[in-house]
Amino acid sequence: MPVSSGWPLKPGAIRYFVPHFASAQLARHPLTEELHITGMGFYPRAHNHTMTRLEHEDNLLMYCSEGNGWLTLNEVEYPVHPGDLMVLPKGLPHHYRADLSTPWSLRWVHFAGSRALDYIANLHLPTNCFVIAVGQHPRIISDFDTLFSVRETGYNMKALIHASQALKQMLTYLALLSASQSRQARQPIDLENIQALMMANLAGELDLHALAEAAHLSKYHFAKRYKALTGYSPIQHFIHMKMERACYLLDTNNQPVSRVAQALGYDDPQYFSRLFRKVTGLSPRDYRKLDKG
Repeated sequence: MPVSSGWPLKPGAIRYFVPHFASAQLARHPLTEELHITGMGFYPRAHNHTMTRLEHEDNLLMYCSEGNGWLTLNEVEYPVHPGDLMVLPKGLPHHYRADLSTPWSLRWVHFAGSRALDYIANLHLPTNCFVIAVGQHPRIISDFDTLFSVRETGYNMKALIHASQALKQMLTYLALLSASQSRQARQPIDLENIQALMMANLAGELDLHALAEAAHLSKYHFAKRYKALTGYSPIQHFIHMKMERACYLLDTNNQPVSRVAQALGYDDPQYFSRLFRKVTGLSPRDYRKLDKG
């Protein structure tokens, strides 16, 4: 069971730990052995909140929704502001405290499991960086509320499994936010604007010149930067968007494949079919035959 800071709870605060017997069951259960909660809580405007751990047996995720605080690692102190996420893998000695004049409101969850460190790795934290600015998002608060709903269930195993699955979703969502913030911090292009341009032209054509011009870059630098940010070349990503739309059209109407191809700017249905197979692994007709849903 995680070691608590012992901060005195006030109205509206939450502190909940999973007892050893339930945690042991979660560690063995096939649905939660990879990742499961061991404790969680919410400290609103936590005056005088402080915690030091020299040994840390599980992993800890903390989200500051308002106020300020400080995290100390290896004698280096890092400021924590609203919208910041703190991620502390197991085994990492640490100290944190609320700011004296503007104490933070802090939501936190301890977790363990055979793949816990993989979920942390998926956040793609910069080297030796354990505080990341993901911004203030109502969904993060809502995700924590889902975790907190396990309270007062008498350590019901189904409720604990549900909360652990919700934690998996929250961590993968935070990975998306972290990647988005990282892109915005370093990219010289407005990726959302470029992809919106692609979406607006799914029924037509876009070439590399038009996309690079919209990004105010040379074709070479635009293509290089786009692939570094997304893993795909711009045109390849544009084709993937078209094929996603093709799947939607094939699912939602009975028009012949040639009409679907035309709706996506392809006058040659055979060429469209070859592209569709290359991306999805199926011909358009075989895709329509799939049992879906």
